[in-house]
Amino acid sequence: MLRSWMLPRWVLLGLVVAGMGMASPCSARSMEDEGTVLRTEMLKQRRSAELKQGPVSVEVQLRPAVNTAGHQATQAVATVRVKGEVVGVLEGPESPVGMNGAAVVQIVNLDPANVYPEVLLSAFTGGAHCCNQMQVLTRPTGQQLWRTVNLGPFNGGPAPARTPYGGTVPLIVSADNRFLYQFACYACGRAPTRLWQLEGEQFVDVSHQPRYRPLYRRELESYQGLLDQPRDPDGNPNGWLAAYVATKALVGERPQGWQQMLERYSATSDWGLKACLGGYGAQGCRTPEVVYPNFPEALKAFLQRTGYWN
Repeated sequence: MLRSWMLPRWVLLGLVVAGMGMASPCSARSMEDEGTVLRTEMLKQRRSAELKQGPVSVEVQLRPAVNTAGHQATQAVATVRVKGEVVGVLEGPESPVGMNGAAVVQIVNLDPANVYPEVLLSAFTGGAHCCNQMQVLTRPTGQQLWRTVNLGPFNGGPAPARTPYGGTVPLIVSADNRFLYQFACYACGRAPTRLWQLEGEQFVDVSHQPRYRPLYRRELESYQGLLDQPRDPDGNPNGWLAAYVATKALVGERPQGWQQMLERYSATSDWGLKACLGGYGAQGCRTPEVVYPNFPEALKAFLQRTGYWN
């Protein structure tokens, strides 16, 4: 039998840490955490806890489970109640026992148009480079039933919704997974930050809205050390250069970023010069692969496909 216990609000608000892995590079100074938050690893020997914000309460349980490989695991489960009545249940993926469910549960106002705040379950699926799986329980305006909206999976570990500088609404903050492994190895590359806003029953990418440029200007500061390094003729900076140009585009400075890329890119690396635009099937690429003559051409086509080059 799992025991329930109530955490003081000051403890709940302090149980927020950054995600694992190569997650969004935005500094903590660029974000503010919102709502009531619990990270399951802080439960230690406890197996359940309750969060409450107004009429919305969430019972968070760590349940024993068996993963697909047949190993013992732990699963974070969030049972959501409004005025004592159960309105929905969110279940995280099975994670290794020692990780205590590896999840963040949050009560937060993601859609200001709604009467009640949302409940977010951000959970780690396991794996060296993966993944943060997001689920949000929401009751959209004009509806009586609560619905689950899924987002991700994203690179990195569990994290709460946050309000970036320049914004007034808490957002889901992720790395743009499309950049990972695109032009360099995982450890050699970078990925721009991607911002998602809940609107009704879907998440909308709002990264390109001018109000969030202050966040991306701070993110550009993290590239300065790479830009100051002498050019290495044997290195491959193309992975981080792709993310740098995309981030410059988000602040309206793509031409400057493009010129800096032309001065630094590796002309010998062939990573990312082939693209399967038709998607993969059982027999491989469904259409003939596109082969680009060089990195700038491949990068331009990639930025056009991903919306950074308009």
